[in-house]
Amino acid sequence: MSMHSAFREYLDGLNPLVEQAARDGFVPTPESARAALVGLSAFVLPSVADARVFDAVVGGADAVPVRVYVPRPESPSDVILFVHGGGHRPETSRSMIPPHGARRTAAATGMVVVSVDYRRSPEALFPEGLGDVYRALRDLDVVLGNVETTGKIQAVADSGGAAKVESIAMPVAAGQWSSPIDRQLLLYPSVDYTMGGESLREFATGYFLSAERVKWYFDNYFPAGADRAAASPLSGPFAPEMPETLVIAVEYDPLLTKAVEYVERMRAAGARAHLVIAPGMLHAFAFSEDKVPEAISRLYALIAEFLTDGGAPAGW
Repeated sequence: MSMHSAFREYLDGLNPLVEQAARDGFVPTPESARAALVGLSAFVLPSVADARVFDAVVGGADAVPVRVYVPRPESPSDVILFVHGGGHRPETSRSMIPPHGARRTAAATGMVVVSVDYRRSPEALFPEGLGDVYRALRDLDVVLGNVETTGKIQAVADSGGAAKVESIAMPVAAGQWSSPIDRQLLLYPSVDYTMGGESLREFATGYFLSAERVKWYFDNYFPAGADRAAASPLSGPFAPEMPETLVIAVEYDPLLTKAVEYVERMRAAGARAHLVIAPGMLHAFAFSEDKVPEAISRLYALIAEFLTDGGAPAGW
């Protein structure tokens, strides 16, 4: 399918600015990257309301801030661990970006959502942010207190956040741990830190997320000498015991090829894995509700459908 007309128009305006910045010698910094992520909030519509929202910390001495969204306090529901993306270096969950997805997920599913404010790079290098997500998952019962739940845990994560959720599944596949996550939905996930894949070459420039920016994110996430291949969820292991997974990839995304390969490897290992490719979309399209409202409606319908019932969706 051709690119959605709203994104084609957007890129026609954005790409000349990116090219000019490169000619002018612009060098990205953590501050500029975070400002750009916050700038995505210009493309989201006003967020839905929740009946109850509160902040808490988990993890004891290694405290991890979380924000909890309770859309239906009167009804016990599953709990969703929500891990936002942003190249492993987003602003905190108190910024304008992550709460939008968390609130929309809570509204669409009717489930309690716990959004994790993991530490970010380059201030906290791999695997510190990953450890924060693990501690939040481990201590969900503590943070939820008197919130009524079914006791079942699901997960929703996008991009670099999805990499963290996938990484939590790696010791499960290795037989080292039994994850409490029943189902996980991964939106345009990052699964490979080695910079491989046909789509990374095909969509290297001009498609919002560039190959150069992906490399910059990874270079700022890993300490010197880290084994990036071993850290990549795509490297495995894979096993039937992994949580049931739905990957929603996008057609015009440098990360597409490896996301598809991740699902194929899960299936080959006997794990329950499903794939949907959103046609005509760009990476991070979930923050473009004003541009592609129909796609956003379909996205949250898929999230609710999968987390409620599981199984392969009918398609996009």
